[in-house]
Amino acid sequence: MSVQSNDPSAYTATPVKLGPIWLMPGITQRNALAYFLAAFFTIGTLAFVSNMQPYLLTENLGIPADERGRATSLLAIPYEIVFLALIGPLGALADRIGRRPIFVAGFLLVATALAMFPLSRELWQLAMLRGFYGMGAACITSMMATVLADYPQERSRGMMLAGSGICNGLGAVMMVLLLSQMPRLLETRGFDALMAGRITFWMAAALAILVAIVLWRNLKPGKPGQPQAREPLSRLLGRGVGEARRNPRIAVACMEAFIARGDLVVVATFLSLWAQKSGLGAGMSLQEAAQMAGRLVAMVSLAQLVFSPIWGYVLDRVDRMTAVAMAMAFAGTAYLLVGLSPDPLALAFIPLAILLGFSEAAAILSGAAVIGQEAREDIRGSVLGLFNFCGSLGTLVIAVTAGIVFDAIMPGAPFVMVAFINLAICGAAIMVRLKTGYRAPDSRTD
Repeated sequence: MSVQSNDPSAYTATPVKLGPIWLMPGITQRNALAYFLAAFFTIGTLAFVSNMQPYLLTENLGIPADERGRATSLLAIPYEIVFLALIGPLGALADRIGRRPIFVAGFLLVATALAMFPLSRELWQLAMLRGFYGMGAACITSMMATVLADYPQERSRGMMLAGSGICNGLGAVMMVLLLSQMPRLLETRGFDALMAGRITFWMAAALAILVAIVLWRNLKPGKPGQPQAREPLSRLLGRGVGEARRNPRIAVACMEAFIARGDLVVVATFLSLWAQKSGLGAGMSLQEAAQMAGRLVAMVSLAQLVFSPIWGYVLDRVDRMTAVAMAMAFAGTAYLLVGLSPDPLALAFIPLAILLGFSEAAAILSGAAVIGQEAREDIRGSVLGLFNFCGSLGTLVIAVTAGIVFDAIMPGAPFVMVAFINLAICGAAIMVRLKTGYRAPDSRTD
C-alpha cells in the first residue's frame, strides 16, 4: 500500500463505495482496506495468544494439568484490570487525538508483549507480561470498534460489520491454525520445545510490527465529524454513561458486550484448554494436543467467518434490538449444548463447534450494530469506550469464574455458565424492544 496523505483536504468530500459498502464522506477505499487488515490481525493475534497460553503454562512453567484452569484465571486478572482501566479513557481520548495513533501504538505494545511472553519462566512473570499485553489489547480492541462505527454509512453498517466479522474469522483461522503448528514443525527441524515456542511467538510479534506500519501509512488521520472543543476525559466518559441512562438500547448493547466478550474468552481460552487436556489424556504429546486444539478453535472461527455476512444481511433488514434478542437466544442454546458435551475432540463435537461459531458471529455483530446506530457522532468514542469497558468487565468476571468451575466442576461448566447469562440478556433485549418500539435499521439517532 502506498503512503496516505495527512492533509485532510486530500480526502474526497463525496462518499465512495468499497464493494457493496457505502463509506462516509471523507473515507477512502484505502482507509477501509487498512481497517479490514487491522480487523484480520486484531482478533487473529488475540486468538493466537489465548490458544498458545496453555503451551506456555505446560512447557515454560510446568504447571500440572489439574491446576491450569486456576492459573488461566490468575493470568486474566492483571490483563483485565489494565484493560478495564484503559478501555474507557481510550475511547474518550480517541475523540480528542484521533484513532490512528492509538491503533498503531496498540500493535507496537502487543508486538513487545509477544516477543517477551516465551521468555517467562515463572507464573508472576507471565502475569506481569499479561498486564503489559492488556495495554496494547485495549488500544487495538477499542479502536477497532470505534473505526468500525466511523467508516460506514448507516445503510451499509451491517455489511461493514459483516466484512469485519469475515476478517476477524479469517485472522483467527490463519493465526491459530498456521502458527499453532509451528512448534511441532520447528521441533522436526531440530529445535527443542522451548525454543520452538519462542520462535513461534517472535514470528507473531514481527507480524504485529508490520501491521502497525501499514496502519500508520493508510488509516485516516484525525477524527470524523466537526472539530469539538477539548474537554476533560472524565467529562467525555460521563457523557457515555449518560447516553446509556438516556437510551435503553445503548444500555442493553453494553449488557450484550459484557457477555459477548465473556463468550469469546471462554471459546478462545477454555475451549483450547479443554481440548489440550483431552488430547493429553488420550496420550497425545503436548505439540500434538496444541495442534488439535488449534484446529478446533480455527473451526469455530471459520464458522464465524461464514455466518458473519449472513448476519450482516439480517442486521440491515431488521430492528437491531430484535437482532440482539435473537443473537442472545442463539448463543445461549449453543453454549449450553457445548457445555454438556463429553469430549471436544470427538467427531460428534464438530456440529457443536460450528454452531458455536455461528452464535459468536451473531452476538459480536449485533451489539456493535446497536451502538453504531444509537451513539451520537460527537461522543461516539465515549459511548464505545463504555461499550468496550463493559465487554472487558465481562471478560474479567467470566475468565476468573470460568477457571474456578473448570477445575472444580467439569471442563464444560464455563460454557453452561455463560449460556444462562446469554439467555437472561435475551430477556432484557425483548423487554427493551417492546418498550421502545420498532426502529428502522437505516435510521440514525442523530
